[in-house]
Amino acid sequence: MIVVFEQVLVLFVFAAVGYVLTRCGVVDGTHGGLLSKLLVFVFLPCNVFKTFATRFTVVYLRDHGVEMLLSCGVLVVVAVAAHLLGRLLGRERYEGRVYEYSMVVPNAGYMGYALAESLLGATALLNMMLFNLPISVYTYTIGFCMLTKRRLSLRKLCNPVIISMLLGTAAGLLSLPLPQVLLEALDSAAGCMAPAAMLLTGIVVAGYKFSALLTNWRTYVVTAVRLFVLPLAVGGALWLWVSPAVAQTAVLIYAMPCGLNSVVFPKSVGENCTYGASLALISSVCACVSIPLVFSLFGIG
Repeated sequence: MIVVFEQVLVLFVFAAVGYVLTRCGVVDGTHGGLLSKLLVFVFLPCNVFKTFATRFTVVYLRDHGVEMLLSCGVLVVVAVAAHLLGRLLGRERYEGRVYEYSMVVPNAGYMGYALAESLLGATALLNMMLFNLPISVYTYTIGFCMLTKRRLSLRKLCNPVIISMLLGTAAGLLSLPLPQVLLEALDSAAGCMAPAAMLLTGIVVAGYKFSALLTNWRTYVVTAVRLFVLPLAVGGALWLWVSPAVAQTAVLIYAMPCGLNSVVFPKSVGENCTYGASLALISSVCACVSIPLVFSLFGIG
């Protein structure tokens, strides 16, 4: 538990740095936009491609392919429960949508991947990425539409993360040899992912007044569901009915705090970002305590 807490704390040091630098005027919102683009177009795709290209083999697919189908089933159950609770909590329709999205989609890509790799290694990271694939599809289709009030478009699936995953899958299944210089470049880019993501978290949160982010009790309900109810329910069910290994993979995802897309997506179309920013702040701070507790219950770390 101490090891997990230390890893989480290291990540949040960068979030604190991003917050302080923004409050002091050293950086501003434009820097956050640059970090976001670097994460989406460089750091995260490099990490995804490297992991799949070096670990996703025919043997791995044979042994773990069914887990992605299992993840689809879990996602459906979680999405239905989140939809019902979001409608109950939201004072107006859009607020309920933000709550619904935030309960379904955790911050796995930025924070969870870094924790999985540092605590359990590259194989655990690959397991997590594979289990998280249906959630990624949900994020860029249904989730994007919910937060932007736009129509469903499959073009959103043509994004750097999905493309890098497909290319990495092809390279892994075909056992394509990768030049050493390319592997080193991918490692260097992947190493920037976690610090950049947490710096971005601090920059985004610093753009709002604390008083506006901390006073909505509904945010605390969603945070409790996101950090405790969902990981315990999903992990417990899979532990009893499937296997401890699959349960640990699911917990690595569902124990993460609310993601930043609940701010990034609405901001891109001029929608209200306050709900998403409040969830990002409160859930991220609470995750310093919740993640070590939940991980210890499932023997992670």
